[in-house]
Amino acid sequence: MSVLFSVVVPTLGRPGTRSGTLPGLLRALQAQSFPRERFEIVLVFDGLSPTPETSALAEQAGARIVPLARRSGPGAARNAGVSAATGEWLAFTEDDVTPSPDWLEQAAARIMREPAPDAIEGVTQRPGDRALRIRPEAGLQYLPTTLFVRRAWFERVGGYEEAFYEPSRGVYFREDADFGFKLEEANALTVREESIVVTHPDEHPGPWDPVRWAVRYEMDPLLARLHPRLFRKRIEVHRVGPFRVRRPIVRACVGVVLCVVLSAALAVAARPDLARLAVAAALVLFLPVWAKWRFSPLHFPAALVVPFALTLALLRGRGRTAARRRAEADTPVP
Repeated sequence: MSVLFSVVVPTLGRPGTRSGTLPGLLRALQAQSFPRERFEIVLVFDGLSPTPETSALAEQAGARIVPLARRSGPGAARNAGVSAATGEWLAFTEDDVTPSPDWLEQAAARIMREPAPDAIEGVTQRPGDRALRIRPEAGLQYLPTTLFVRRAWFERVGGYEEAFYEPSRGVYFREDADFGFKLEEANALTVREESIVVTHPDEHPGPWDPVRWAVRYEMDPLLARLHPRLFRKRIEVHRVGPFRVRRPIVRACVGVVLCVVLSAALAVAARPDLARLAVAAALVLFLPVWAKWRFSPLHFPAALVVPFALTLALLRGRGRTAARRRAEADTPVP
């Protein structure tokens, strides 16, 4: 019987024993209710060699290991995994999630129902059945924690764009949105299926994780250039009552930085009254930034840095995107 699913997992080989690491994922895949001969597991070690422990776990789970010589980011790792895969459908997940026991079974059931999809996004939840992300007003998020794509469509749109990774700082972001937008622009039928569920650990638990979250925004200018219409329509657009609000945290961060710069300029200009007003405005704008981390005292020091880190990341991203545009313009057309 032919392989239906190739489960493709980029990994850094996290070998811990807590829930939400590679061993937990492999155990969950071994416990799938779907027939084992109908799916394969492809682990792509992104720039690292598997340890003896992880190699033994992979062998026990019947997984194939694909090593990358240098770290190239999750997009490149998924592309490498697909090159080694044989299934008709690609089942993307990550090494820190736990698929439900019927994850693949439910995906197979949805494939058989009409209308026949080209890509399926499942549900990614946190412990306690809480949603991992705010659900967008329209469209899918294409989270690669539980994403199923026909191989033919993956190849048609060219797979994941590997430029959404910055190797010197190890920053990656938005390669999932870019891939989904390419599917939509090619008129693939993409659907969401509530019965296909994985559990992801809580995000940003560490005190300085908000800063790591902020620096990822370096990739936004590239996504905006590649998909300007969908970027404006879909990226971090929220409905508040009758209003649609675009990128509220990003705008609050940029506003904080501008107010701080303005207050410093006013202080130098001997206008302390106006400088105080600018500081007050910065504090008001900072509130939604801190609110993202539920006003956690643990995250407060990092939250103070977030507006500056995010604004710098956007500026750096604009520079990278401009350099890419110049390089493309200088490339001779065959």
